[in-house]
Amino acid sequence: MDLLLRSRGHAKAATTFEVALLEGVHRLEAPTGAELAQAVALLERYQDLGLDLPDAVTISMAVARRAWAWTWDYRHFRPVAVGRGRGVPLLVAEDELPDP
Repeated sequence: MDLLLRSRGHAKAATTFEVALLEGVHRLEAPTGAELAQAVALLERYQDLGLDLPDAVTISMAVARRAWAWTWDYRHFRPVAVGRGRGVPLLVAEDELPDP
């Protein structure tokens, strides 16, 4: 979240998120062993895509927890299939991107 906001020029929003994290409004989740194993499998399967470990973990956690992934990294998330042609459910659509 922090990286997403900061990389898009939203430093104040990133700081607001960080404070909320410190205050317990949000919590930082770690992947389970199974989620990490799935992430490693995704890295092997999509090595030509340039997928990295944070992206692969985000995808595997979203799938395992039946959650949405919040990302603006469509070039890495869109091509990944997580089940019979099914992609990762994304919270933000390209047309919803804020201006930096």
